[in-house]
Amino acid sequence: MSRKVKLKINTYKIISQAVEDGIAYGFNRAYKHTDTPGAEHIKDQIEQAVLNELCDVINFGDAPE
Repeated sequence: MSRKVKLKINTYKIISQAVEDGIAYGFNRAYKHTDTPGAEHIKDQIEQAVLNELCDVINFGDAPE
């Protein structure tokens, strides 16, 4: 007899961790080639890194896997 196991995933924790990791990575990446990046460059790097992290944990369904 097979036994079903129900898993409950803490989506808030997963997404929160992805955003936190993305912010840290993007901030560090903004300073990769310069000691004084502009505010817009910092924002762009953080945004891209956060979106990349979110794409690792969320299937948005708009692209084939």
